Amino acid sequence: MSYNLCNLSRHDKYQIQLEYEASFWAYQIKRGKNSREAIYDAINQRPMSEQAMLKEKFEFYLGLMLA
Repeated sequence: MSYNLCNLSRHDKYQIQLEYEASFWAYQIKRGKNSREAIYDAINQRPMSEQAMLKEKFEFYLGLMLA
């Protein structure tokens, strides 16, 4: 089954983008191209409404990649 992401609302598309960004940060940690401190600094510079979700998704993907 496939989904057309263009049919999603703007908010849902943005949530997918944030999740993609969190997974990329976890990938960078796994490959040794970035540090947790740098990533958390980047997260803390985001709006408060995004920070909790980004931290949660980052830790989720990091757990998957390092397991």
